[in-house]
Order: sequence, then C-alpha cells, then structure tokens
Amino acid sequence: MIQFFRWRNQAMPLYSLHTDPLRAVWRMDESSGELLAKFEHKAACERALDGLGTEARRAERLASRLLVKELLGEEIPIVYRSNGAPCLFDNPLHISISHTKGYAALLVQSEPFAGIDIERRGERVLTIRERFLSAGELGAIDLLHEADHLLVHWCAKEALFKMVGEEGVNFRTQLHVNPFPFALSGTITGSESRSLQGRAFSLGYTVEEEFVWVWSKEGFYLSS
Repeated sequence: MIQFFRWRNQAMPLYSLHTDPLRAVWRMDESSGELLAKFEHKAACERALDGLGTEARRAERLASRLLVKELLGEEIPIVYRSNGAPCLFDNPLHISISHTKGYAALLVQSEPFAGIDIERRGERVLTIRERFLSAGELGAIDLLHEADHLLVHWCAKEALFKMVGEEGVNFRTQLHVNPFPFALSGTITGSESRSLQGRAFSLGYTVEEEFVWVWSKEGFYLSS
C-alpha cells in the first residue's frame, strides 16, 4: 500500500520507509521541475543535472536526492566514484541507488558493501535468464512463480554487483545466489567469486504489487 508522508505541506509518494536497514522507495509521479521545487539548494541540484538529456534521467537523479533528504534529514550532495558508484559528499555513510520505471530506491548503511536493486515486475526476465543464472541456479527456480523468482535472482545479482564495485563482473559465473524457496519476502544469501578471497552476503527482498526490490544487509563473511 502506498503511504503518503508530509513534505513541507505537500503530499509526497514515499513507498514503505524502513529502518532495518535504512531504505525507502519513491514513487516518481512528479516532473523534474516539480521535484526540483522541493529543494532549498536548487542551484546545486541543477548542477547535478548537467549532461542528463532526458526527463526520466533528470527525475531519477532528483528523486534520489530527495530520498537522501527524507532518510537523513538534510540535503547532502550525491557524488560519484570513478566506477560510477554513488556516495555522499563529505559523509561516512554508504549508499546505493536504483531506479525502475516510475520508482527510485535508496539504501543507507554505516558499513561498506551497500547494494540495492529495484525492478518492475514482468516477464521480460524470462528471455534473459541464461545470461545471468548458472545451470544450478536455473534448476532451483520455482516454475509456479517463475517470473517473480527469476526477478528476485536478477535483483540480488544486481545488488551483489554494486557491492563488488568493479567493472567486468560476470553475473553468471562470478555472482552466486544460494537456492531458496520462493516467497513474497525473505532473507537470502549470495556470494561473489570475483575477488581472490570470495565474500558472502545476506540480502533481504520483497515482492511488491508493481516491483521487486532486493537490498544488502550490513556485513559479510568469507565464502571460501
């Protein structure tokens, strides 16, 4: 269910705010101009839009910044590392951002290896399953809930990719999701074999009415 919180006497579509870990989803009903009007430091936000040619990209960038303000209580600029990963300017907290049509998601945590992904529910994932799942992972898919189960796997691997923080990661052979029974929400485990030591992580997920989202839980352990 959509919950409406108050933002300076205006209703804002913030979807299911959570605190463990700190994360939220913004339903992007507004134009980029309407989103920009919600900021106090508009000039800084306008500079952050430089080079973004489409309305959708501009709205995504602004919605991410509004989520930061909602979760942390202040307008903290988002900057980007050389690998494209977002981080907060002059702030020790770690963030991860994801977008899908009509929604933006943000995760904030105190430990490194933050990763979140959100994807619209649908059947497109059925056509790309072999690109990102190993034979063993494919064999563990619940055929009664095939598209949604595949989508949880896809989001989990997208989150793991962000946690690894490197380019050129092979989703099928270097990112791994342990078998789990399909449910509408739960905790799963995944790992990466891109690094020499290998690391394993806990991930939470929920299948909502319109989308699936997966997020990292803080901490990791060696998978080997």
